[in-house]
This record gives sequence, C-alpha cells and structure tokens, in this order.
Amino acid sequence: MTAGQKLDKAFDKLGDAKTVTVDLSLDASSSQLIAFGEAIDDPIEKQAADLLSDLKLSVSVGYDKPLKDAGGFKSGCAAGGSGGSAKNEGVTLGYALNSKKDGKTYADFRLVGDKAYLKVDVRGIAQLAGEDSSEFESGLDQLPPEAAPLKDLVGGKWVSVDVAKLQELSQQTAGGAAGKGATPKPSPSLDPSVLNDFCDSLSDALSDNVTLEDKGKSADADDVIRVSAPARPLVEALYKSFAGVAKSIPGSPGLPTEDDFSDVPDRKLSADVQIKDGRPQAVTFDFAQLVEKSDWSAHLPLRIGISTGGTTQGAPTGATEIDLGQLQEMFASMAGGGFEDGTDPDIDLGGIDLGQAAPLTDAQYAELGKLGIDRSVAESMNHSGLSFEEIKELAPELT
Repeated sequence: MTAGQKLDKAFDKLGDAKTVTVDLSLDASSSQLIAFGEAIDDPIEKQAADLLSDLKLSVSVGYDKPLKDAGGFKSGCAAGGSGGSAKNEGVTLGYALNSKKDGKTYADFRLVGDKAYLKVDVRGIAQLAGEDSSEFESGLDQLPPEAAPLKDLVGGKWVSVDVAKLQELSQQTAGGAAGKGATPKPSPSLDPSVLNDFCDSLSDALSDNVTLEDKGKSADADDVIRVSAPARPLVEALYKSFAGVAKSIPGSPGLPTEDDFSDVPDRKLSADVQIKDGRPQAVTFDFAQLVEKSDWSAHLPLRIGISTGGTTQGAPTGATEIDLGQLQEMFASMAGGGFEDGTDPDIDLGGIDLGQAAPLTDAQYAELGKLGIDRSVAESMNHSGLSFEEIKELAPELT
C-alpha cells in the first residue's frame, strides 16, 4: 500500500466514528519555547511561554450515527453539489480551551440543535494574563437586572442563546444601521457549480504540489507519513482555489494579490501524519521551518491530536437563557443616556466603554468605502455606537 493510499484510508476511517475530537497545542515546554525565542532572536517572556505551553484548544463533532452518514460529511466535496440541501440534525459541535497540566477548562462553547451554550472562567483567564478581574466584576454589579445572564456568564455559569433569534437580531441590527427602510440582505449563497470547481481546483493544487513519503513506524504510531510541499507554489495555488470562491460571494472583502506572497519562504515545508490502528492520531508541524535564520537546534512543534470514541457532548443542564430582546433594550437605553431607574449608563467595566464609539477617521471612512459602505451610512452607524471594526464586520450584510 502506498503512502497516499494509507493516508486516504486512515482519514476515510474517521467517518466510521460517532465522535471526532481535534486537539490543537504546542508540543513544547515553557523552557523549550524560551530557547526557541532566543535561537531566532525573538525573545519570549516566561509568562507568555508558560501560557502557550499549557493551553490546548479542542474542537469536537458528534452525531448519533457514524459521522459519514451526516449530510455535511457525505461524499466529501461532492456534498457541495447538492446545493446545501442536506441537513445535519443530531450533529453537535463543541469548542473548549483547556489546560494540559490540570485539565481545567477556561472556555466551553457547544452548539446543540438550535441552541448555543457558553461557559467562561473569567477569573481563570484573567489570572493567565496576569490581570485582576475584580474591577471588571465590580463594574458588572452596576448593571440592571436585565444583565443577569451576563453576570452568570462572568460567574462561570452556563448561558444559552437561541441561534435563530441571534441571526434574526443580527440581520435587524444590520438593516437598522443602514438606515430606516433598509431591508437586510439574505445570507449570501453559492452556486453549486462554484463549489464543485473549488473542490476540483483544490484537489489539483494539492496533487500538483504535495509529495508523500512513508517514514515507517515510530514509538507512538503504526505508520508515519511525511507530507511535504514547496511553500510558495503551494500557497499561490491554494490562493487561486479560494479566490475563485471568494469572488462569487456577494460583499466579499478584497483579496490579497499574488505579490503579497513574496514573504512566504521559497523552500519545502513538511508535516508528519501519525497513523494508529488505521486512523490518524496526530499531525505535527515544526514552526522552526518558517524561520529564515534558525540554528535548527531549537524546535517549536505544533501538534494536532485526533481522537475518536469520546462521549458526544450534549446540552448542559441549568443554563441561563439570554433574552436578546431585553439585552438589546438595555444597551439601547445605556447608549440613549440612562436607565429607567436613573442608573448612570456611563459605567466603567474595567476599561470596557459602553458609551459612544470612537469617531471614525478619514482613513477609516476610505477603507469602509472600499467595502461598499458610503460615508453617510458609516457616520450613521458610528453615531449609533458601532466602532470601526464592528462596522467592517457588518459590511457583507450591507453591500
């Protein structure tokens, strides 16, 4: 069996599982991170090294049947040709930021059915950053009763939100910011043929630029397949694939030009795929390959762990539901000059300003103009309390 056949068979086998979890982390100790920074003349502070070496981002997907039977997983790219009609009822998604040392969870997000659930350890995150969360928490105490879900969230409790209502509110906000009478535009969609062309061009980009090498067994894996590619040609080929799709999306932001890739290293980069029991168990990539000047005695490996057979994450019990309508009215009241009970809306939440947004500069107006938002609309949105970054995020909905 060739290296390519082993790789294809291993990843196809993931579809037989009901749950797949991907863990993203740096496979290096704090001292190794510091040594790597010294080797490339870019020092890394100990506090930052301690943080980066300990954190792990986990992404999980679960289904009540094998994942290959879920609509979005069927037939790989061919699923795009159906025009997106396949539904994924029963599929759950989860994202979690954890500590590798003690397993502590700093943030946990789950999408189950039509509800999204979130729990955040604000105090723990503040400690990671070397900050004190007490000032922020005392600011929250000044908020009205309608903000109870926000207080629960900061207090480390589960909160939930109806996804459909969140999308509806987002569309209403976009339409209202554009001016009275404006009709929010529907979410942009793609012609199925565009997705098929993208899949074909992506496949061509990989097959033309990627080489595979069977490295045999290792202490942790039955097979190790090295995937290598010349960095610049691969990036340019992938760019052409994604550009074809992006240009077909109404309101898509401007794309970089091929000249913008001149800083991409013009040399071969490699990643190792470890296969265990017929399934991929990890992908590792050494960031040292990206450094022009490196003594190669110091390494910074990124590890993408892949596991199956875990428990499908369900909806947590006791979650406080966020009433989006109440929150919208509360923030509108704050922006308008005060609460009904006379509470001062100019509340300091530890550096977070809930008042008017900073006025836009001429350069920012010019950038928004390139995105299709004229100056009068941008001014109206800014005066309503939206910042430059928030207006940019709404551009696809408004143009």
